[in-house]
Amino acid sequence: MTRTATTAARAAPVPTQHLAELAWNLFDEAGDDILLPREHITERIHATDGQFERAKGYIRDHLTMEKGKAFLAYRGGYLITTDPAKIAENSALRMRRINTELRRVLSGAINPLGEQVADYEVLAMFQDEIAHMTRTYDRMSKATATMPKPVRTTKPKRRRRAPARS
Repeated sequence: MTRTATTAARAAPVPTQHLAELAWNLFDEAGDDILLPREHITERIHATDGQFERAKGYIRDHLTMEKGKAFLAYRGGYLITTDPAKIAENSALRMRRINTELRRVLSGAINPLGEQVADYEVLAMFQDEIAHMTRTYDRMSKATATMPKPVRTTKPKRRRRAPARS
């Protein structure tokens, strides 16, 4: 197959902003706190997994501030919400992952050098700042525990297709 034939077979690229807006419209139609599965979203906006990943970034970076609602990956799906309990639960999960990674930077890269860390200003700074961040995480974690538990979200009802007629 020639380069021209390959290029002609590909679909035109779809701008991330457009896919993000299509996805946001799906959430708007479903309503706040309605959990939409990834497959439902990608199928409805005709996006690949990679395109959906980029669209999620655009939604988080731009549309959430514009619309005044949080966009969350939540319990096996995605939703938009203004529920502080859901936002806190999601934020705590994401912060726990970051905290784990920070602790691994210390335990796997910096702390094995022992007293030699003091000889490298940047490593000593990393060690101090990561220790500060992990202490901050501990305080945030305790504060999150005092939040009320979120109400379960509802998934969209499945529509059964009518049997094919012969």
